[in-house]
Amino acid sequence: MKLVLPIALLCTLGWNSAAGQDHHTTDQGHGTEQEADTIQINSVKELFTKGEVNGHIRNHFMATFNHRTLSDNYANAIGAEIGYKTASLYGFRFGFAGLFTYNLFSSDIWERDFIAEKHPKFELELFDIEDPHNKADLDRLDEIYLAYNAKHLRAKVGRFSFTSPLMNPQDTRMKPYSFQGIKVQIPFQEKGQITFAWFDHFSPRSTVEWFKADETIGIFSPGVDEFGNPSDYPHHTSTKGVAVAGLELHPNKRLKAEAWNYWIENVSNNSYGKAVVAVAPQVKLGVEGLYQFQVGDGGNPKTQHVYFPEQRQWLAGGMLAYELNNLNLSLNYLHIDGDGRFLFPREWGREQFFATLSRGRMEGVGKADLLVAKAHKHWSGNFSSELALARSWLPEPTDYRYNKYGAVSYWGWVADLKYSPAKPVLDGLSFRLLYIGRESPGTGIPLKDRYYNTNFHHLNFVTQITF
Repeated sequence: MKLVLPIALLCTLGWNSAAGQDHHTTDQGHGTEQEADTIQINSVKELFTKGEVNGHIRNHFMATFNHRTLSDNYANAIGAEIGYKTASLYGFRFGFAGLFTYNLFSSDIWERDFIAEKHPKFELELFDIEDPHNKADLDRLDEIYLAYNAKHLRAKVGRFSFTSPLMNPQDTRMKPYSFQGIKVQIPFQEKGQITFAWFDHFSPRSTVEWFKADETIGIFSPGVDEFGNPSDYPHHTSTKGVAVAGLELHPNKRLKAEAWNYWIENVSNNSYGKAVVAVAPQVKLGVEGLYQFQVGDGGNPKTQHVYFPEQRQWLAGGMLAYELNNLNLSLNYLHIDGDGRFLFPREWGREQFFATLSRGRMEGVGKADLLVAKAHKHWSGNFSSELALARSWLPEPTDYRYNKYGAVSYWGWVADLKYSPAKPVLDGLSFRLLYIGRESPGTGIPLKDRYYNTNFHHLNFVTQITF
């Protein structure tokens, strides 16, 4: 086997290296930021000495077994994030966080597969997608901000984490998506909140730099245009940033609803809504929808350089869930339709729909359907598992008008296991095993186009200490 030595090393590292929860600290208005200003501050010195230190140390092993003679790959990243925020003074706090990553060992991820002529997608995303040879210079100032928190107002300015359906941290690698701008939230007495935000700089996941909004669009693979030519919008898209408005409501135990609008200056407007209601004891029903259209010239007045063409695109989704004790069973569906493809910058997060799965974006396709069955179970202690089975119906890879990245219809499955030891002495330690498989029976696409697209098995093992 090509991966015997790395997997043996994984077994050693998995139980001896430091690690923690596989989620970046998100900024949803929960936790200590909502707490009242209860610490007595008598001097500037105490403002800092009574502050809080937090962070994590993470070891992430990843391996992918590709189809037939396509290359298999592996990588082990180890790194840490350390953050600090001062004590609260009249509701104000200053905070910052930095992180670093090292390539402990890996296959030759800086080399392109000789058949597909592409770099290993998943393993390279643990490090720096802009510089595949970069093994150690992988540090980043992830957050630096001034926050204000009061009973009826929360605000933050600077660089920080932001969570919403289309823009979010998605910290399932070594670095999350991070944002620079300003955010204001107005809570409604535990019944919901309004969010307003403006972002003009971003540091995408799997990168180490900060970029202006228009510089980020196209850092990830740009795919092809509607005529099948390589997309030429990177470095040609013009936008000052994105304005976000969100309304989240949970007026009672039966209903939760939210609505978001993302106005990308000179590019597009994107409106999303979702509602989940308990229709019977232990039974929930959810609906969601998104509508988007061009704003300005879609990023560039020239057709060959436009990011968001003149189109009106929509999608609709549904969810039927049954909950019993610690078991959640759900059937989830997504349909994408309209004039072209569902488009939103991948560099700003990943869409979070009912049918969303790990390593399974639907951005970039139109005239598509996705059906996913999920089973999530909290077992005794601190162990949880999620199993999922998916079936997608996508346009043909050569139907460029509706298929940006050459995606192919597939059957997919996911197994996601999480465990945190219950012993107090091991508080903060956690493990995650994530396995993803994908097959496309009967597909006639060339072998080179299956590379990290379909017919693969993908393994992740994450060990982390959170403090």
